[in-house]
Parts: sequence; structure tokens; C-alpha cells
Amino acid sequence: MDELLLLLAKRGALVAPVRLTTSEIGQLLGMSQQNASVRLRSLGKRGMVERRAGCLKLAAKAESALRSEFSDLKGLFEGGSIRLRGRVVKGLGEGRFFISLPGYRKAIEEKLGFSPYPGTLNLELLPEHVERRLELRSRAPIEISGFSYRGKTYGPIEAYRCRVGGIDGAVVFPRRSQHGLSVIEIIAPVHLMGELKLKAGSELEVEVPA
Repeated sequence: MDELLLLLAKRGALVAPVRLTTSEIGQLLGMSQQNASVRLRSLGKRGMVERRAGCLKLAAKAESALRSEFSDLKGLFEGGSIRLRGRVVKGLGEGRFFISLPGYRKAIEEKLGFSPYPGTLNLELLPEHVERRLELRSRAPIEISGFSYRGKTYGPIEAYRCRVGGIDGAVVFPRRSQHGLSVIEIIAPVHLMGELKLKAGSELEVEVPA
């Protein structure tokens, strides 16, 4: 967590501009005035801090970053929900084929309690959320068993219940996947793209409960 952002937040800069000099910042954070000035300019260039009539105000981007850090720490100490944010990307159409297979459909209905829409929503995670995917994968998944169908063997799928846009679904990880660490697949009982009025590039948040 950025100690300067945290300091400004503690001083009330989330709700109103605060008057704080770089000398004061340096003293409070145990650094030189010059270093404090450089750090402040850097945050300004990143759109985190706004200067208003000699005062400092945290921008919405800074609040979002602090909330994200808070969510990570809360999940670490309390085992709470995990929130994953990313942008919708087009898939290769494989999700529609696999989810339509009777073996997967039946197992999903039994294990997750819903009949899946034939297809998956692909979400490319924002860079700062890729680590949360790793945190999610450290949790015990719901196992969707593999099966054989028409002479072919289909491997198991690991799933985690989730909620996206007010709709219950699941984040799924096929044992064999073409996606890298930055992309997750989501299934639901409805067509998420249509229900949530999404398109390629739309930003979306997924909550995986504890």
C-alpha cells in the first residue's frame, strides 16, 4: 500500500482538500523533503492526487486503489470474498461447445444448482487483479467431473461460485485451457453479455464469496 496515499487518506483528503507541505510529509513519513516532493509529483502524474489552491485532494482513482488494497487485506486476514475486475474479451467459441456437452451440463446442474447457458464469458483481468486470481486458486474448488462422450475423453473442471452484475454464476477453470493467467471464464444460467448489456472491452467486476 502506498504510504503517502494512506497518509493523505488519514488526514481526510478523501473527502476534502487538506493543507500539507512536502516538508511535513517528509517528516511524517521519515523521508527528505525532496523525496516527498518527487513522490507527490508522481502520484499527480498518475491521476491519484489533485492540487487545489495549495491543498491536496485524493482523486477517485486513489480511492479505488485504496479500496482495492483494503479488500485484499481484509480477504487475507478474514478469508472474505475476492473481487476480480477485468474487461470482456472475445473467446474462441470453445466454451459454447464444451458447456453444451451433456456430461458437463448434468454435472454443473448437480454441483452448482443451475442449468448453464451454452457459452462462457471471458474476462481479461486488470493487471492489479491477476494476483487475486492466484489467491482464488489457492481455495478449494467445486469439482466438476470429467467424462467420456462419443469416444472422446473430457477432463474435469474446477469451479468457484460467483456473483456478477447481480447474477449468480461460477468462475470455471478447465483442466486444459487455452487461456493464460490473465483470463478467467464465467458461466451462468443466462446469457451474461445480453443480460448485462456488455460488449468487448466492457469493464466488469466479479465477486467470489468466502
